[in-house]
Amino acid sequence: MLGIAFQYGLSLEDLKAANPGVDPRIMSVGLQLVIPIGGEIPETMPTATPVPVDWQQPECYRTGNGGAWCILAVKNQLESSVENLSGWIGLYTPQGTIISSQVAYSPLNMLRPGDTIPLMSYFAPPLTENFEAFGELLSGIGVAADDTRYLSLDVKVDQVEISADGRQAMVRGEVLLPDGAPVPAQLWTMIIAYDVNGNIIGGRKWESRGETQFVLPIFSLAGMIDHVEVLTEARP
Repeated sequence: MLGIAFQYGLSLEDLKAANPGVDPRIMSVGLQLVIPIGGEIPETMPTATPVPVDWQQPECYRTGNGGAWCILAVKNQLESSVENLSGWIGLYTPQGTIISSQVAYSPLNMLRPGDTIPLMSYFAPPLTENFEAFGELLSGIGVAADDTRYLSLDVKVDQVEISADGRQAMVRGEVLLPDGAPVPAQLWTMIIAYDVNGNIIGGRKWESRGETQFVLPIFSLAGMIDHVEVLTEARP
């Protein structure tokens, strides 16, 4: 319910007051909620129904200036691609008081089957010394198998050089195009850094301007980089 309140610019208390018969702990898909738009005119809207992909509660990493990067990892375990992924991330004090919240969006429009992508948000300082992060998947739409808006391209990673301290990796690779095919009008590559436990600790998006080969550094937000994964997205 907190994520829905945030979507409509409401406080959780106002949304609860408009729906006294709803228990926020046992809400189900399709439940009708009264949304008090502008605090005056109630409007009934169904709760959102994102595609059933896997996602994890966010991990947050402090920055040197007192802020924090928070990452909500989403994995597409379905047999088809999904698009328009977004999630809500909220920071709370240990006593349960909300500090700040944001909507995090996927850096790529589409997530292929089997791939994982980070939904990242930066929370500016000042932040309390101790806080807990909670998240919720807000949106995600299935992509039809015959959808022609995206091209199916592969990425070849030629070399990954991880620095001695593990805080940086240099990634060299190439987006593979079919023989004789022109470079797509839009081509993005997403590099994701993982630690030894499989947690996402960094991400970088690169937009091609006609190149298919790339040499890109990626930096760790916390801890040592163990390995990287590279995703791509292209449109004709």
